Amino acid sequence: MPLDSRTLPGTAGALTSLIPLCLLLSVGQAQTPEQRRSIDSFRDSLQTVTDSGALQSRESPLLASARRTPRDALVHLRLGHLALRQGELGGLSHYDDAASEFNWAAELAPQWPYAWFGLGLAEYALGQQLRGGGAPRPAPARAAWSHATQAFARASMLEPGLAVRLEELARRALREHDSDRAAVVREALRRAATELRGARGARLYLALGRVQRETGDSGALRSLETYLALGDSRALAQLELGRAQLLRGDLRGMATYLAGAGEEDPVALAEYRADLLGIATEAELADFELRRGPARAETLRRLWMLRDRLELRQDGERLAEHLRRSIVARREFVLLSEDGGERLDDRGRIYIRHGEPDDRAGFAIPGVEPNESWRYHRGASDLVLHFVARQAPNDFRLIESVLDVATLPIELAIPASGGTAAWTGASTEQLLRSRSGLAPVYGQARSAPPDRVAGYLAEERALGRRGIQIGTRSDSYALRFERDLNAWGALLVAGGSGAQPAIQVVFAIPGYALEPATGAAGIVYPVRLRFVALDAQGDVVAAVDTVTRITLNAPVPANRSLFGRVAVPVRPGRLLAHAAVQYGEQAGTTFEVDTVVVPSPGADALALGDLLVGAPRSKLTIPVADTALVAFSPGGLVHRSDGAEVAVEIFGLDPGTRANLRVLIAPLDSTLAGGAASRWRPFPDRRAQAGLIRSPGSAPIVAWHALLPLKNLKAGSWLLAVEVTDATGRIARREARLIIQTP
Repeated sequence: MPLDSRTLPGTAGALTSLIPLCLLLSVGQAQTPEQRRSIDSFRDSLQTVTDSGALQSRESPLLASARRTPRDALVHLRLGHLALRQGELGGLSHYDDAASEFNWAAELAPQWPYAWFGLGLAEYALGQQLRGGGAPRPAPARAAWSHATQAFARASMLEPGLAVRLEELARRALREHDSDRAAVVREALRRAATELRGARGARLYLALGRVQRETGDSGALRSLETYLALGDSRALAQLELGRAQLLRGDLRGMATYLAGAGEEDPVALAEYRADLLGIATEAELADFELRRGPARAETLRRLWMLRDRLELRQDGERLAEHLRRSIVARREFVLLSEDGGERLDDRGRIYIRHGEPDDRAGFAIPGVEPNESWRYHRGASDLVLHFVARQAPNDFRLIESVLDVATLPIELAIPASGGTAAWTGASTEQLLRSRSGLAPVYGQARSAPPDRVAGYLAEERALGRRGIQIGTRSDSYALRFERDLNAWGALLVAGGSGAQPAIQVVFAIPGYALEPATGAAGIVYPVRLRFVALDAQGDVVAAVDTVTRITLNAPVPANRSLFGRVAVPVRPGRLLAHAAVQYGEQAGTTFEVDTVVVPSPGADALALGDLLVGAPRSKLTIPVADTALVAFSPGGLVHRSDGAEVAVEIFGLDPGTRANLRVLIAPLDSTLAGGAASRWRPFPDRRAQAGLIRSPGSAPIVAWHALLPLKNLKAGSWLLAVEVTDATGRIARREARLIIQTP
């Protein structure tokens, strides 16, 4: 294409490499803003053209103009961009033409940054072509990239604002998992920043630090510290430096990061807001927008601290993880629109909120669209999410059910002689099979009798619907352990002392997960327990990180459990609480975040603590109002012959007043069907009714407990309720499960 091809392929930068830097910055007339706008407009117009024939028709008048005015650098810039676009549409030989045109423009106007930047783009693309073509040529590719580095560096020295475009080139290379091309940009920015000293090079150090951080280069901290020292934007420098520190595992970076949030810098504030968009609630975003100065920084601190505390982590861990997830999401789950904009698909949105899933599953056959399912372990209620790409191959969207992946009807063939039904649609049965490792319902639906299939499919859809609701409205960074203890745990309002209520953190660890240590007094089980409770403002009400050493006379059998509890005094209120147990360095279980309502002992409202149900021979006991120890059985499991020990704490009784208590019972299956209200009846024993008096001068928390016989109840699952009515007619009620077994 060029009228005078002056370079060999991949060597376009060679003829201009000897031009001294001082000449680049001083010789000739600078490129005017109008000329830059003209080139940008021309380049943008080419991006809308997808027909190589249309590009050829635009080439002819430009060639004619070049013949009339061969020393017009602007014409050669246009020809260079046109050749670049032709190369992007598949005419790879045009990259060499583009390099020649931009090289010519750089000779004619060495002070024009767009000439050098265009030359860098051409050599950059040429290097990729030479490296990845049918017959790879690594040495010429390295030479082309070396020329691209020089050209980009010179363009950036002439116009530091081009650093923004270089950053985008590096991000695009990293999205395509091409670290070599990203390194070309990084080196160009490093050379330019080193040569262009002083405040004018500040923007180059910012871009260099960002690219170094994204590529894992340890020099990022040094570059961003230099940017901070140059004083271009203190807020932006603190934000980026804090990001870099956190991503390298230095949690002190949180203080650096937050310091910039107090400045009224619109560019920095846009970055802070971008960090919040992936996880913050509408209320949190509104609070951020309303604050000014130090109050804004404090809002951010509380937002991230709340998540750290609630996930039992150190200050800064959640923010560091969020930044890491954001980088991964932008590389793995980003979609590019026609106008060059970026957005995350639904996998990216979930990834930023909850991180790497514990399990993934997919299924690929002709006629079934691209699909994925993710599972996050959440104890008894795992999070399962399904994605399908219908709009575009990589545009994965959330769907409720894995069966929504297939468009074929769901049909069963029912044998006339009875027996197991068979799925007539092979893809449906295979879809269910592909997800059998995510939840039991998938295997159950595949092998269920015909009359139960609909129920399992409804359960499967409900599981997916719940996954969408929780997955898109919350975020998490749960503690991970190399080995799960499979422990059970609960948070119970009980054991208050005087006017101070308490939460009992109770746990049970299966014996097969434990390796005991021998102590002087017997067998010792050291269990580390972590607990935190936050109020509605996100302030820590109580926090515990302790090792409780449980000593027994003999090891816990593999088919039994080690029981333990830790009492935590708290203040009244609606609390968010979280707990985890750990055994050794590598084994543990994190329990689900729970909402615990702790009544106020001296309040006007009548209220109850948790209803405790246990068997007399239970190995776990819990104090009630600091006056007695009562048996507690996880899940309310008792033997019929033993009876059930029932206890509860009563809050809000005035001194000297009397209240009446009664125990009610209802079958659990009727409750689940919605008929519990009509089936509740008094517990069949006279001890299930009692009168309570809070003596004058006594502590405001009153305890009640009793051993109730079960001989008049059938074995099975029940709901137990305690109802308290005071002299003014106020009523308080708590319920718990009761499972009666026969020996």
